[in-house]
Amino acid sequence: MLGRFPPAAVIALHIGLLGPGIATAQDEPITLADDPFEITDPNATPVGEAVFAIGGSYERAPSGRVRNTYGAETEIGFGIAPDLDLRIGQSGAYGNLDIGRRLGTIASGQSEGVVRGGRAELGGVTQLGSLYQVSREQGAAPAVGLLGRVRALYGPEGTAYETDAIALFGKTLVEGERPLGISLNAGLISRIDPGPSDRPHRYLVNVSVGQAISRDTALVASYAREQQERGDQDFSLAQIGLRHRLRSQKAIVGVAIGFGLNQDTPQYQVAVAVQWEIGGQ
Repeated sequence: MLGRFPPAAVIALHIGLLGPGIATAQDEPITLADDPFEITDPNATPVGEAVFAIGGSYERAPSGRVRNTYGAETEIGFGIAPDLDLRIGQSGAYGNLDIGRRLGTIASGQSEGVVRGGRAELGGVTQLGSLYQVSREQGAAPAVGLLGRVRALYGPEGTAYETDAIALFGKTLVEGERPLGISLNAGLISRIDPGPSDRPHRYLVNVSVGQAISRDTALVASYAREQQERGDQDFSLAQIGLRHRLRSQKAIVGVAIGFGLNQDTPQYQVAVAVQWEIGGQ
């Protein structure tokens, strides 16, 4: 997912510098694995190109006095070398942070009492990362990428810091203008200076399957699972939705509906995202 982000003025400068080109990706079948789904494609942004994405979400907690959470996020990625890109992201949420996966890691103790007291809270994540594309699809072998990130999470209890190390896999099962593909993300999240109740390390496993129903539209289903803090069940979310390319805007719009599979995951989620491909020949 936005995957996942600089101030608007900086983004405008990036677009102004890179905007005149036409992304070559517009001539290819639509990417099957990406925002707003909980999956990251293993392909790095090409040198001289950029991808800018914004997204929003609404989540409904299964219980509690504060059940609604509204989120927004943005990310920009630049190709800085062959098979290597740099990614900067920012996200924020307002509502029940104790249920939200990315913010719940710093919203246990105090925020749990705040939520039970009937008041919503504000939190966010700032992250810097890089994706290295290890290999491309060839024969039976999938495309492979490695994603590393450093994240600062802030919320009712202050600021915490984490690192992510994630292996990304993607395989096209059916070629052509309407491809069928599968993706897998598997990784480890490590907390820097964990507290007594924090897990120092947590795993994540995300999978997706995508079927292009036209050259510019794909139907996607995904499942995300991530270990949470001690005493909480794993975050477990199933999503289904569409990704559609707007050729005239050089953009891809995605819509996903998600359903939580336990009490420590949002009961349901609605997410939207827009990605602009900037640069290219």
